[in-house]
This record gives sequence, C-alpha cells and structure tokens, in this order.
Amino acid sequence: MHLLENPIRSEELLSKTVDIAHRFYASSSEPLQHAELINWARNNGDDVLIKMYNDHPLGYAESGGTADLREAISQLYDANISAENIVIFPGAQTGMTLSAQALLKPGDHVIIITPSYQSLEEGAKLAGASVTRVPLSPLNDWQIDLEAVEAAVLPNTKQIILNDPHNPSGSLMTHAIKQQLIELSTKHGIRIFSDEVYRLLEINPEDRSPSVADLYGQSMALGTMAKPFGAGGVCIGWVACQDLAIVEKLKRAQHIYSVCFSRAGEIQAMMILQVRDKIISRNLEIIKSNLELLDRYFESNDDLFGWVRPKASGTGFVEFKGPFDADRLADELLAAGILVFGPAIFDCADNLKQYFRIGFSRRTMPASLTAFHNFIAEQRSKW
Repeated sequence: MHLLENPIRSEELLSKTVDIAHRFYASSSEPLQHAELINWARNNGDDVLIKMYNDHPLGYAESGGTADLREAISQLYDANISAENIVIFPGAQTGMTLSAQALLKPGDHVIIITPSYQSLEEGAKLAGASVTRVPLSPLNDWQIDLEAVEAAVLPNTKQIILNDPHNPSGSLMTHAIKQQLIELSTKHGIRIFSDEVYRLLEINPEDRSPSVADLYGQSMALGTMAKPFGAGGVCIGWVACQDLAIVEKLKRAQHIYSVCFSRAGEIQAMMILQVRDKIISRNLEIIKSNLELLDRYFESNDDLFGWVRPKASGTGFVEFKGPFDADRLADELLAAGILVFGPAIFDCADNLKQYFRIGFSRRTMPASLTAFHNFIAEQRSKW
C-alpha cells in the first residue's frame, strides 16, 4: 500500500471547509490561548517554566522527548509508567502511524474496533498488515463484543487496535470489559494499541478506569495535548508503554520520521500539565453545559433523531431517522454552512449509514445547534 492510496477523509473535508460558519463536528476542547496559559502558570507559581519558555534555545529537542516533559506526562498514569515508558511524538497522528510502522510488518494481522479514526486502520495497512474489523453497535451502548474479537483472532494476529473513550460515539469501555479484553489478549499473546486521546474527559470522572498502559504490559496508550486540553497547536502527542523493548522500537521509528520537534511546545505542555485540573474542569463545564442543550433538543425531536448520550469526550454519534442516509444529510448541512461528519468519514458499515458525528466541546456549539435546529425546522415539511 502506498502512503497516498487512502487519503484521510476527515482532513480532506476540513481543508475544504476552513471558512465554514458552524463547526458542529469539532472534537477537541475549547482552544487554549497562550496568554491565558501564561496567566495560569504565573498564578500557579510556575515562574521557572515561564522563564524557560522565554529563554530556551532554538536547537533540537531531545529525541523521543525531553526527560522533564516525559516525567510530567508519566504523572497521568499509575506506578507502572514512568518517564522511561513515555515516547513523545509531534502530535498523536504521528504517534499512531509510527507505532504501526515500528511493530507491524507484511504478513501480520490486526483486529481493529470500528467505527474508528481512519488513521488507526490506515497506519496498520501502510505497515503491510491485514485487517479484520470488529464493529461496535448502539444496541449495547457501543461496548466491545468480546466474542466477536476472539472469533477474529488468527494465528498471525499481532495487535488489537481500539479507541477509548470512543470516537465517534463518545462511549466509554467499562472496566470489566477492559479487563476481559486484556485477558483475551494475554491468552493469545496479542498487543493492544489503545487510542486514548479523549481520556480525562469522562463526563463522570468516577467512570474513569485505569489506562490500558497501566493494566497490561503488552499494550500502548496514545495521548495528546489536543483533545482534553485544547492545545493541539503545541504539537505534542505521546505513547505510554510498560515494555521497554517496545519503547526502544518506537524511538527507532521516530529517528527515521520525526526526530525533531518543538521545545517551545514541550514547555507549553509542561505548563498545561501543571494546571491540568483547572483546564480539564473548565472544559468539562463547557461539555456538560452543551450536553444539556443537546439532550433537550434530541428529546424534543426524537421522531427524527436517536441519541445515545455520550459518557466521555466531546463527540456523539447521532442516528438520523429521516428519508435518506446521513451522508446526504451531512452534504445538505454542509451546503447550509454547518459541518458534521457523515458515516463515510468513518467508512461505516451499512447498519450505521444513518449515523453522523457531532462535536460539543467548544463554546461555539450552542450557535451551531441553533443553526442545525433552524435547518431541520425548515426541512421537516419537505421530508
């Protein structure tokens, strides 16, 4: 497979809709402003970090991530993860793709839980692996079907790839299912790659279970500053893994593809992590406020929409009960200046062709919902 054979559908759409009026798809948290971050850091007494940001040299950052940032990120995990178990990448996209390049090869087989972020699957294919999809279903609140996963295991299965908290549905794997998936993976000697970029955005923090990287030695957990913190612009992602042999392979892959990234971004990331509870609290307030609006809207329009309330992240997968599929709905919304992600973005199976993704993690969401409401009200008589 060539790198450009399967373009990333969401990115191609976004490149064509830079000036769209309503970004009802948006999945990352309210964008953090640098001046706001500096104020938070100053109020937190982080003057050393502020000075470091203003005075740092513009040479190369340490390959694999500077030790101080890796130590700060390790605090997001339990005792099994320390600084040596963290590899920094210039964004989560690079981390997921290079992890596949480092660990998979032609002749390998992977199982991927779908629908999912397209790059998770494309990265495995680019590495030469064959792929079996195991779909989630709204009928069981988007929980993983463990029997279907086990049925998909082949003698050459090397990895299970999943996204938890889940994009696009906003579901959260239960702790019991996570433990059973680890038992299944241990039984068959399979690694787990868990895209956890929405972790820390659980609507009810009591629902948060440990990262798969804390629980299973043969696993990798992907994280980013983008989704929970609204700081995608610092271009910092990472992979956490207990197995230092895997960590070394990830570093070697990075030496080829992305040896240099921004020290300024590293320092900003450390400032963010120092005040992470305040940032997460603010972002969850926005999400919860927006969810209340969505709950009311979909309850009063349940003849047209099915709504399984998300338990984490800032995304939801909405069922459209209208007279055509959700891709056509997305196209018509786009023509009206409202961007949602139709099922084609996720290459959904036929049973999910009526579903489209919305985002509700930003302060702009109420205006998007108003525009969506007005569009639907105008179309009802035609449908």
